Amino acid sequence: MLASPARAAEIRVASAAGAAHAVTVVGAPAEVRSGWAGLDAPALGRRLQVFTGDAPGPDQPTVAGAVRATETGLEFRPLFPFVSGLRYTAVYAGDPPLRLTFEAEPPGGPVPRVVSVFPSGGRLPENTLRLYLAFSQPMEPRDVERHVHLLDDAGRELELAFVEIPHGLWDAARTRLTLIVHPGRLKRGIAPGERLGAPLRAGRSYALRVDAGLRDATGRSLGLDFEHRFEAVAADRSSPRPEGVMLAAPGSPTAPLVVDLPEALDEGLLHRLLWVEAADGEAVPGRLTIDREERRWTFAPERPWAPGAYALRLHPALEDRAGNRFDRLFDRELAAAAPEPARELALRFGFEVGPCRLPSAGGRGPRAPWPGSPRA
Repeated sequence: MLASPARAAEIRVASAAGAAHAVTVVGAPAEVRSGWAGLDAPALGRRLQVFTGDAPGPDQPTVAGAVRATETGLEFRPLFPFVSGLRYTAVYAGDPPLRLTFEAEPPGGPVPRVVSVFPSGGRLPENTLRLYLAFSQPMEPRDVERHVHLLDDAGRELELAFVEIPHGLWDAARTRLTLIVHPGRLKRGIAPGERLGAPLRAGRSYALRVDAGLRDATGRSLGLDFEHRFEAVAADRSSPRPEGVMLAAPGSPTAPLVVDLPEALDEGLLHRLLWVEAADGEAVPGRLTIDREERRWTFAPERPWAPGAYALRLHPALEDRAGNRFDRLFDRELAAAAPEPARELALRFGFEVGPCRLPSAGGRGPRAPWPGSPRA
């Protein structure tokens, strides 16, 4: 009776979305597998290695991960899941040696989208300081700077437009990317600004482009380029004025507080530096809505308003689109007088909610005097 031929060792890859990723050597002879049991982690790591690319060089670092011996073979588990669309090469130092080049399986589910861009208006001051990109799901931060571009009206990319932050400035959920226009190009009298000028020039059109290749945290790509077009207008070199903050007090226990702002303000800071307090000084929980190109802030309380006195609090560090605070300018002429010291106390705009309160004429509430009431 003829003996069955020995099964050859082979490399297998598990890279399905949502499952544990691994590279495994199976089919090795029993005596080889028994020898693995006596090897330490570094020795096992030399037996099975994974690299990025098709042809790893002798000095190329391996993909981070751990190798362990199992009952059926040798298994490599990457520290992070394999990225869809990126090619990898697994190398097994056995007898005979094995090599396998592979790509992770494309993940399922919805593709990511750019859901909003701020400032949201189609006309931005040429000294705009920040741009925000909001995505539909958590994104892969690695090398994001290669996928986001600012283009002029001829389609040319503007060099050195944004502060270079490796892998980008993301929120904790990795759904919001902040792009900071290089301050050295915005401030007058500073070398980069004098030599290069501001990236944006009034009267010209621009596009913020996100490449189709930008991927989410699971490896899904946008699939299509995204562009947000806008026109640059004259620079904004004045501070927002608190006299322009207009309140429409709630007309019922379930109505929102509506705040019209003196100009378009920084959307990101509006979530943190404007809030509502009850008479005891405690912040009132609720939901914010920012619209009208960041000129209106609406607050809906989590629970119906209790009758009584409330206050809208505004931190003076709140900025407009050009980085001008309520209490000082972002940029000023070098020969200008020194600014007043920054005010750290939040401004107070009082309003009341009654049991059957009707909106006041015109729907406008009280204004706060500058530099703030004694109760600031």
